[in-house]
Amino acid sequence: MQIELITTTPAFDALEPEWRAIEGLTPRNSLFLSWDWQRLWWSQYGEGRELRILVARFGGQAVGIFPLYLETHRAFKILRVRKLRPIGSGGDTAPDDLGMLFDPAHEQAVARAFVDHVLNNVSGWQLLDLVDLPADSALLACWTQQSTQISGSIERTPVNRIIYGDLPPDWESYRKGLSRNRREVLGRKRRKFEAQPEARFFQIQQDAQIDWAFERLAELHRLRWQGRTEELSFTSPQYLEFHRALMHALLAQGRLRLYGLEMNGQTIAMFYGFRHGATLYYFQAGFDPQHLAFSPGEVLMGYVIEAAIGERCTRFDMLKGDYDHKRHYFQQTRETFGLRVHRPGLIHWLYRVKARFAANRASAAPAEDMGVAETKLTAHPVAE
Repeated sequence: MQIELITTTPAFDALEPEWRAIEGLTPRNSLFLSWDWQRLWWSQYGEGRELRILVARFGGQAVGIFPLYLETHRAFKILRVRKLRPIGSGGDTAPDDLGMLFDPAHEQAVARAFVDHVLNNVSGWQLLDLVDLPADSALLACWTQQSTQISGSIERTPVNRIIYGDLPPDWESYRKGLSRNRREVLGRKRRKFEAQPEARFFQIQQDAQIDWAFERLAELHRLRWQGRTEELSFTSPQYLEFHRALMHALLAQGRLRLYGLEMNGQTIAMFYGFRHGATLYYFQAGFDPQHLAFSPGEVLMGYVIEAAIGERCTRFDMLKGDYDHKRHYFQQTRETFGLRVHRPGLIHWLYRVKARFAANRASAAPAEDMGVAETKLTAHPVAE
């Protein structure tokens, strides 16, 4: 297994055919690792960051890609820390299911090769900060297995619980799976909406409609959450340009799912999601609070779930955020994990002191009782 290191944007662009070929080999290659998501993210958020993309080749053919970047940030307000992170993390748009792209025939070998290369051949980093790794990621197992390759520490921490549901073959079966009260409420709210003049559920399916729909989605999202949270989406220029371009790209591939509710000639709610394999993902939504009496968010979600069943999706994934309103529709959960690898030195020592101080303030419970597992790493050190 040979590993190639990509550090320039032209070399990144040259990977597109191989990248797209690998991402299509298995649905376990997340949409958030797709060429469109990763390359568009880098075009908006890459300034001031340095590419460190690893490409695994077997017999001259690309069989894995581990998209990383290197950045410098301040720790404790005074110290410069060189941090290695996944492309897609670190901006103001939140992906899920990061890690590596892989050919399933070489998954374990690719993961081992990437871990070994990061430890022994990628220079200049003091902290590797991986986020949103799926529970079945081969990288998690390989970091644990190869933890004795360096001195320092590795932390594996559950970071997000994600709600999802397996979809039945028809809408009526889904409805019957709800509680009697929930089923009646959903039906009553849908009938109330459908009784309004010009009420309709619609899908954006033409590229010429994207820009208008994107602007309306952003407006509805801000209306919905203004004053209720300090972390509004659809605000920064990077976020807006990234998702506008992403919608155009995903629509061309048949992956975009952009739905709306209209009443009296006005769009009152919108849903933004993706189809990947047989799964429909819910990313963002918004509605006009002036029409709260018609429960536009709930009504729209019901239509979207019915549409997903109609196109034979077998899973509906609500993505990160374990919120009560998501459990109105589904009850199953999965987790993604974070992985932090510290190289030895002052920065590592200060992070450990900070973590210990925070743990002592929050509780007298030891770290393992708080869901944080730290493994001491020994053997030969790696130069910082």
